Amino acid sequence: MSNFDASSWIRAATVAELESRKVMQVKGRNASLAVFWFAGEAFAVDNRCPHMGYPLHRGTVKDGVLTCHWHHANYDLCSGCSFSMFADDAPAYDTHIKDGVVYVAPEPRRKFDKSDHASRLQRGLDQNVAIVIARSVDLLHQADPTAQSVIREVARYGSERLNFFSGGMTALSIAANLLPYLGPQTAFFTTYKAAKLVAANAFGRAPRMLSEPLDTDEHSSEALLRWLRRWAENGQVTGGERVILTISRTKASTQEISAMFFEAATDRMFASDGQAVYMPNSGFELIEFLGRDTAEHILPLLVRWISNRGAGAEDKNPWNNPVDVIAPLRHAEKQIPAWIEAGKGKTFSGEEQLKTVLLGDDPYAIIEALGGALQEGSTPTNLAKIVAYAAARRLAHFSLKNELQDWSSPARTFSYCNAMHRIIKRSPEDALLVRGIFHGAIAVYMDRFLNVPSAPLPGARQKLDDLPTEADGLCLGLLNALDEQANVEATARYVARYSALGLDMKALFNTLMLATMREDLGLQHWLVLSAGVTQALEWQGRPEAGHILVAVARHLAAFCPTPRSEITAAKVASRLNRGERLYEAQPAH
Repeated sequence: MSNFDASSWIRAATVAELESRKVMQVKGRNASLAVFWFAGEAFAVDNRCPHMGYPLHRGTVKDGVLTCHWHHANYDLCSGCSFSMFADDAPAYDTHIKDGVVYVAPEPRRKFDKSDHASRLQRGLDQNVAIVIARSVDLLHQADPTAQSVIREVARYGSERLNFFSGGMTALSIAANLLPYLGPQTAFFTTYKAAKLVAANAFGRAPRMLSEPLDTDEHSSEALLRWLRRWAENGQVTGGERVILTISRTKASTQEISAMFFEAATDRMFASDGQAVYMPNSGFELIEFLGRDTAEHILPLLVRWISNRGAGAEDKNPWNNPVDVIAPLRHAEKQIPAWIEAGKGKTFSGEEQLKTVLLGDDPYAIIEALGGALQEGSTPTNLAKIVAYAAARRLAHFSLKNELQDWSSPARTFSYCNAMHRIIKRSPEDALLVRGIFHGAIAVYMDRFLNVPSAPLPGARQKLDDLPTEADGLCLGLLNALDEQANVEATARYVARYSALGLDMKALFNTLMLATMREDLGLQHWLVLSAGVTQALEWQGRPEAGHILVAVARHLAAFCPTPRSEITAAKVASRLNRGERLYEAQPAH
């Protein structure tokens, strides 16, 4: 290096010092550096182990391999590249010796741009390496705060590797929907956890065998819908995939395809405990976020959710005995078009009475009230919204005398009812889809005993005046309440207070999402939170919005706190990307 300028490089040590000590910790321009002497040469890497940030100068070099003793990650001392699948590569720095002094370059040997981060994300997803996924997602977030590029990349990966729309893909869809309400840190945590779930779902799988559309455009939409329903009924996944791909290749809009798909999905009542509706609905929401051009990649993944023979509620005992709700539901389904027609031009005014009936214990009265609401002028969209609210109330009044696993039933019902509301908003003129509202309302009825005794809404018996009045104080109090085991009622009080004061909902949404992301929780909590935000926005400015968010908070608090280990990689990645010291002391040089 004939033009070497020592003034622009970092002086590390004399050759004699480094040769004697073998390794020295040196203060770099943006990070602490570990400078090694091995085989007569000087080598430098970022001192923070890219797995968890522990100091590499405390490691051992043998045969040119640097080992970090905390988790035994191994690195090529020259390039910094990791030999251990669970760890990322360590940035390496050029060194130069002049006049018996070792100098280190001020910047790492390799600078990464957006395309490099995308490539590293692909590698992290392939190998299911948390730290690589987290660092790549964080850096891509910094380059694109909307996170659309990250979500598009992970969705593409999932659609190539998975055979069905998994929990990870559902989480990715939820992340996309909620991003506008999240602060930068929460958005990063949410996108990272969704990406990590996709990687976990796909790990070890070969790329899926892709189906193809039918090689013709001569079939009518009616025929394609008949076939989709036929293959769903018979459990023929490949047949269903070819039909949905054929529909996708037409000029049909996302809304039109959604209507056809969920007409098939609601042939069975509350199939797979509602999953046959709310899981595929997340797929359509992801298509809406990413664009119609992604439909042919995502739609085939949804077919398995409606291809489970015998998974409808009509085949389950609680819907048949001791009270048969199947026959009256089937009878009502046939009358829905006439009821809608009878209600045209009218203004529905029976909302409060309908809510009371929906939360009652007479399934026949529920079916009759829904039909009456349509005839009295309620739109299907409004009816779906009211039923979703009733479903949220089951969570809001859930009795803590029940077992912990009992929360899953009203949580699934709420997720289903929210999904039906979203589906009908997409296709408000499709009368056949309205039967899904009736199915959801009966699912709400089935959960009634979980409200015995009924937990009161916060503020109903005890005033909330002892809580803060500003958003920051309430959000902090909410997070602190969730630090205590199963602190359900205290958590709900903070949310109720926040809602009652009419404060900006965005900050509360962000806090609830942050609280969810920091825990080691399953997909059900993602779904309930997503449904809660969606429905609270529908009722914004009314008490119902607060009731819905109380339901979300109570469901979350019942499972908190957890060990909170899943988010560790994201926290470490964020600090590594920003050059922060994690565990090593400030170097003296």
